[in-house]
Order: sequence, then structure tokens, then C-alpha cells
Amino acid sequence: MSHNRNTMKKSSGLKITNLSVQAKNGTKIFNNLSVQFNDNQIYALVGRNGSGKSTLVNAIMGHPGLEITSGTIELDGTDITNYSPDERAKLGLFLAMQYPAEITGVSYGDFLRTAHANLPDDGRNFFDILNNLESDAAAIGFRKFDYRRDLNVGYSGGEKKKSEILQMLALRPRFALLDEPDSGLDRESVSLLAERLKAIDYPTTLIIISHHDRLINELGYDQLINIEELI
Repeated sequence: MSHNRNTMKKSSGLKITNLSVQAKNGTKIFNNLSVQFNDNQIYALVGRNGSGKSTLVNAIMGHPGLEITSGTIELDGTDITNYSPDERAKLGLFLAMQYPAEITGVSYGDFLRTAHANLPDDGRNFFDILNNLESDAAAIGFRKFDYRRDLNVGYSGGEKKKSEILQMLALRPRFALLDEPDSGLDRESVSLLAERLKAIDYPTTLIIISHHDRLINELGYDQLINIEELI
């Protein structure tokens, strides 16, 4: 039996099929959502408050507070619906959270050292990462950044957002889910963030949730997705 070569190719990218998600208390959030995210693209994910944008990116990352009742999440044709967040991170998924947590007793540097050590070898050592962190912090106007400080402790809301972006830039994920990365940032910081994201020089897909047009307009995007049209 012969096969068409194209039908045998393994699908590429991040594919969400008929996904239904509810909170652990049983509250349904959305049903039968399907969307495809391709490699090396910028997606703007929009929709009204409460429409499920944050739920979608958290479900993609495997948030323990959510329950997937049906549907699949696939990466390059492999079903990762039941993978742990750690397993997903090792495959190149990253979530910059809407409300970054403060972690007392764990320095920023130690956190990144551990995270990077658990990813596939990319040819960089930790000192390379630290050097780039300093320049990236300056590029996005993060004047208080110090990798020796406890992770996010004592930072303002906007500084925590910048902290998450620095983590993403350091870890170089294949798919970066950015939940309101411009929240709490002034106009200058939003412009600096857009410029740094545009300057990313490694293959990555940015999936950005934002309630403000400024970041999305300055950054540009390949596709705008209204989540309300998917559910």
C-alpha cells in the first residue's frame, strides 16, 4: 500500500482541538475550543474580560487549578494533554503569568540556573545567561534588577512583569505564552518591551494577551485571535 508523502509528515506546531476546561470546583469556563499556533509567529489573543484567554494559556501550560474535561493539546502531533507543567517546559513551553508570584528564599539566579539545567542543552552556560540578563534588563528599563535578589520579592506589579519577560528571554522557549505582559507598565516601558520582543533572534512563537492596543500595535503580529469567536 502506497502513501502520499505529505500525509505521512508529522504535524508541526501547537494544536488545540475541541478543548473544554473547567475550574476544579466544577465551574465551566469554555467548551470545544480549537486553535492552531504555528512556529516562529506572533499571535495577539484578545477578548472581553472573563472570556477565557488566561484560562487557555494556563491550560496549555498544565495549570493544576484547571481540569480539562475533553479535547487535546498536541505539540508536533504528540498529545501532551496530561503532561505535567515541568514536562511541558522541557518541550519548550513557557508561561509569563498574569500575577507573578513572590518566592522568598530562592534567588532569581538560582531559579534560572535550575530551570536552564533542566532544559535540553542549547550550548550556553549559565554565565552567558547572566551576561545577557544584565543587558536585557537595561533594554526593557528594569533598573532594579539584581539576579541575587529573591525571585520577585519586593517588586512592583510592573517590575514583576519585567522579571517574567527576562525569564522568557533567558530560557528561550519555543512557545512563549505572555499573559498581559504590559500590565502595570508605563508608556515608555511598553515601547521598550515591544522593541526587545521584536529583536528576539531565536525561533519562538509569542502568544500575547493584552487589553491595551499599544503593545500589540508597536510589536505587530502575524495573526489576531478573538477567543470569543472560537467558543
